[in-house]
Amino acid sequence: MEKKIDVLYAEDDDKMAKMVKNLLEDHEFHVRIACDGKRVWDVFQHSPPDLLLLDLEMPKKDGLKIVKLVRKVNKRVPIVFYSSYMNVEKELEAIKLGADDCIRKGCPIELLLEKLRSIYRRVVRDEGSPQIYFLSETTKFNAVTGLLVMNGKNLVLKSMDSRLLHLLCVKMHEIASNDYLIRGLWGMGYTEKGNALRKGITRLRSILEADASLMIGNSFGEGYFLTSRDLHLKV
Repeated sequence: MEKKIDVLYAEDDDKMAKMVKNLLEDHEFHVRIACDGKRVWDVFQHSPPDLLLLDLEMPKKDGLKIVKLVRKVNKRVPIVFYSSYMNVEKELEAIKLGADDCIRKGCPIELLLEKLRSIYRRVVRDEGSPQIYFLSETTKFNAVTGLLVMNGKNLVLKSMDSRLLHLLCVKMHEIASNDYLIRGLWGMGYTEKGNALRKGITRLRSILEADASLMIGNSFGEGYFLTSRDLHLKV
């Protein structure tokens, strides 16, 4: 029998915790629940999971504090936020601290499963560096080094292209708002950077076109999303 993916899930809402646990365990996951931040940290130190799924707002220690603690001792374990309280500032702070993904509660269960499976692949494939994203069967991106590997060919992205792709990877299969992308690239107070963002997206599309399974879509007036063409057609 294939080993199930061990998930440590931090959630203080008992009803939500049980629902997510049941949904994930109907597939290839085994879920342990911790009801507050202190418990998460205690369990993690004694028995690290394959994947850490965090709520943002928790008693005793919030999700951002847990990321700081975990990344001091473990650079490899995938950390995914699953929360109703995410906003642009908190998402960008989570990425800065070393989170791999930010997922909003209420998204389709198929999307949650796809994201968790995708981010776990780096553990299965024994990748030692944090923040490596497997975008398709032939494409992976190291957000730390800016190295994009497509069809066996290596390309080191320019700094701005690398940062933009990283921001899209964190929101893989979901809309990354214009505000989120602009703040992530240039900081606060740069709302006039819409044209520069569009140029960056066009450049990144040109880079990724070597992998026909990937696409960067546009939700008019909202933002952009990086996804696979097959999943996009299903959704």
